[in-house]
Amino acid sequence: MTPQQELIFQISATASMTLWIAAYILIIRRGFKDQTYGMPFAPMCVNVSYEFIFGFVYPDMPPVNYANIAWFFIDLAIVYQYLRFGREEFPAVFPRQWFVPAFVLGLVTAFFGVIAITLEFKDFHGNYTGWGDQLLISITYLNLLARRGSTRGQSIYIVLTRMFGSIVLIPAQYVQAPESILLPFLYAGFIVFDAIYLFLLVRQCRSEGINPWARV
Repeated sequence: MTPQQELIFQISATASMTLWIAAYILIIRRGFKDQTYGMPFAPMCVNVSYEFIFGFVYPDMPPVNYANIAWFFIDLAIVYQYLRFGREEFPAVFPRQWFVPAFVLGLVTAFFGVIAITLEFKDFHGNYTGWGDQLLISITYLNLLARRGSTRGQSIYIVLTRMFGSIVLIPAQYVQAPESILLPFLYAGFIVFDAIYLFLLVRQCRSEGINPWARV
């Protein structure tokens, strides 16, 4: 990596880290205010697994490894919110006593899935798993909005900080993997789904008589 590439990487990664920490804090704040969880189940499991793996098991290069460690501990609050409030939204088709086992199964599946992809593709920077998770987040937030039919646990500041937190990371990612074909597809995918989600969330806010810019 040349000095110029190193500078681009550091600036891009630091900006992303800052915005994503803000997104996590906003998710937690909104979750406690609405007595719910603000991160969909599947990406929550992947996030916790990814951040543990690339913060402790296969540490990424600084400052990304520091961000992963910070995000991991912040994510524990989101996991707490899911376990505290998520039982009420657990699908009725499943027995209620499956709630905790289902959480454990999801977490174990996500953890070993990230490990398997990392080893299979020698993806020790977490490029494919990280951006794949980003697309998963964007898609599942749409599902969360549709399933709840309300703005509970959601705000435009959450989607904006996480969306731009990922957009500003693209230059750093390009430094690491400039020839990837898959990654540009994932970039475009999450931006498209986030834009759709943002439009629908603003519309839902207005249908509830909420000023979307006043809801933090």
